Amino acid sequence: MPDPRRTCACGAALLVLLGSAGVRAAPVTSFAIATGQYGLRAEVPHALGIELQVRTPWRWTLFRPIAGLLTSSAGGAYVYSGLAIEIELPLGLQLSPGFAPGIALAGMKRDLGYPIEFRSSLELSVAAGEQLRVGVGFSHVSNARLGDHNPGVEVLVLGIAYPAKNDWAAPPVGPDR
Repeated sequence: MPDPRRTCACGAALLVLLGSAGVRAAPVTSFAIATGQYGLRAEVPHALGIELQVRTPWRWTLFRPIAGLLTSSAGGAYVYSGLAIEIELPLGLQLSPGFAPGIALAGMKRDLGYPIEFRSSLELSVAAGEQLRVGVGFSHVSNARLGDHNPGVEVLVLGIAYPAKNDWAAPPVGPDR
């Protein structure tokens, strides 16, 4: 059986190689907020999940960097940073698979087995006007067998995403300023 640590390291290296072909700017940074069910299996305590996410304006070929915070009403939080792919579909739909390693913060009532966790996700959203996307997301957070205990947790959320004004752009310079 393959060593999960080596498999994870090889997968991360592949993502870096595939994504290093060139950086291009997306239109703007986008913010998302989502809420839903934290814990879907019967043996996992259920709670209200809340997720905040930022998607940067930069892309590496297909990949767009993301960062976020997942918390639940049962306590604790998971902070992550990774990559998502945004696949445009007909009818204004968008499919976004993603992968993000992160850290389970202290105070979680639900022990995920190791401080380092990995979030795999799949989101389907639709444009609800020019400035808003509405969608459903499913994610699985697991330690990929880094620890002796690997319960994992699934999260199903409904969310909205909206673009932010790109305040990071450099101000104009020159006499017309």
